[in-house]
Amino acid sequence: MKQYVTYIRVSTKKQGRSGLGLDAQRKMCSDFITSQNGVSVQEFIDVESGTHRDRKGLMNAIQYCKQNNCALVIAKLDRLARDVEFCFKVVNTGIEIHFTDMLQMNTLLLGVFAAVAQYERELTSDRTKKALAVKKRQGCKLGGANEKWQETYNNKSKEQKEKEQMRKGETKRQRYHDNIDTKTFLRVLKMVQPEHCVADNPKEWEWVGIDTKCGRREQMLTLMRNFKENDEEGRIFRNWDFTDISSKKNRDGLCAYIQRIRKSFLI
Repeated sequence: MKQYVTYIRVSTKKQGRSGLGLDAQRKMCSDFITSQNGVSVQEFIDVESGTHRDRKGLMNAIQYCKQNNCALVIAKLDRLARDVEFCFKVVNTGIEIHFTDMLQMNTLLLGVFAAVAQYERELTSDRTKKALAVKKRQGCKLGGANEKWQETYNNKSKEQKEKEQMRKGETKRQRYHDNIDTKTFLRVLKMVQPEHCVADNPKEWEWVGIDTKCGRREQMLTLMRNFKENDEEGRIFRNWDFTDISSKKNRDGLCAYIQRIRKSFLI
């Protein structure tokens, strides 16, 4: 009996908590697997926007399929992404993928439907921006907390507010440390400057000794480029352009990057 892995994605935490959208996708995948006389062996879920490429659930699903020779089932193409390039990168990982809303999938159809999904996303974004611009011109206050939340917040003591801000800051720092770029760059630092990165915890590193002198800048940028080129999913350092490693943008960017990571660990 053929084994299948299901991947489900919703865009918001509210949908994730309520199950809105999850059950419908789960049923579509289950019906497809049943029609193929297969069995579902694992399910992976992401609560992320389709514009985010760094999705833990999706990457784990792909890895599981590779290791266990399973096929991946996704309810709809837009649950994978509304991004043509990213869709093809996932499809080109070599695993067998099925979309329940497009049973007769081929490269041409994937390109067409992915392009339509991306175009719809861009139209939605453009309409939203224009609508917000109109509201702003009319004097409406955009964003921020609603009145009920603001009232609750104002009634809190100074100590409660400080603890809340500290908790939010710690959560934000932890997300930054868990980011794949940050984790990969810490590996780069340990490879190029091991004498300053002895401890397991980066908080205990000799950050004052880490620099970009004596060819270290080129070594770090070369390693970063290698990590990027060897990443099949295209997640690592995707905002960096290593066409010209010695460019001023890369030189200045590397120094700023080191200082930003250093600050996040030493706060």
